Amino acid sequence: MANITIYKVESYNQNYFRIFSGVYNDFKVNAAKDYNFELEPLAYPNFIKSIEDGLLKCLILFEDDIPTGFLVYTTLISEAIELNIIHCIGDENTNAKRKLLLEKFLEETSDLMKEKIVTYPMLGKQSAFVQDIQEFGFKIVNTSVMGYNLSDITAINKTKEITIPKLPNDYSISNWKTTYFKEAADVMHQAFKESSDALFDSRFTTVKGCRDILEKITENVYGQFLPGITKVLLYKKHPVGICFANLTNDSIANIPIAAILNKHRNYGFGKILLKQLVDNLLVSAISGGWNLKELNVSCDSDNFPAVKMYNSVGFVEEYSYPQAYRPKNI
Repeated sequence: MANITIYKVESYNQNYFRIFSGVYNDFKVNAAKDYNFELEPLAYPNFIKSIEDGLLKCLILFEDDIPTGFLVYTTLISEAIELNIIHCIGDENTNAKRKLLLEKFLEETSDLMKEKIVTYPMLGKQSAFVQDIQEFGFKIVNTSVMGYNLSDITAINKTKEITIPKLPNDYSISNWKTTYFKEAADVMHQAFKESSDALFDSRFTTVKGCRDILEKITENVYGQFLPGITKVLLYKKHPVGICFANLTNDSIANIPIAAILNKHRNYGFGKILLKQLVDNLLVSAISGGWNLKELNVSCDSDNFPAVKMYNSVGFVEEYSYPQAYRPKNI
């Protein structure tokens, strides 16, 4: 008689502390290679503390009472239910195991899903789950991660050679000031409210939500904010465009948001903001002794004007991934 594997999925509790560590550490060791993680995942004790503090929720897959996979999500960072990772040890029946974890996740969050979007960046190996996840009501937006190599002389020279025309009358560029906050949030809202980004982050659909995003950027939630590198396009001294910068870690800088109001587009202002940001970042990195290797940004792969703009300044696509989202009330 053939052996039958018994599967079950349960929420993490303290009884699983010792037996779960091997699965988590398997993920931690392979996070960069298998999932394109830029930051090293939390050490196991810190990860467990985040669960116990209510910051993260974790579901564990058991095969015959042995942990072999897990799913992590949170509801505290944004207005969405953020599914962070689905990891399974090995490559055997992986999608079937992911389905078991996902089914439990959807069951556990069923009430929340009436009011919240579910968002899930399917980084690295998780992209193999794209077809299956759509059976559960998820939709897909393809996302590109564009990178600027800060040690690539060719890219740096390309940026230096860009000729920036004189700004038209009434336009100017400034570094970030806290007095721009309210108007900058409105710029963000107007620029993103009908974009693909709003499909998986509903905060873009309201000014209040954009203020939350802006607070998290400027208060270092998404990385160390760089107000002296961040650029603001002003028209008659009022913000009409923004290009933020922060440090993800000691070696990577990031552009979390870049936006220009519709009626001020098609004048090349985005490229001007981006070039000035890159120029300032390079100077600051050298003068400050920063160990920066890269500046990156994520954008919709089908947003050809944005992709073209980043390419023109020296960014290249490093990789792309499916950004899955599940609309509320479906």
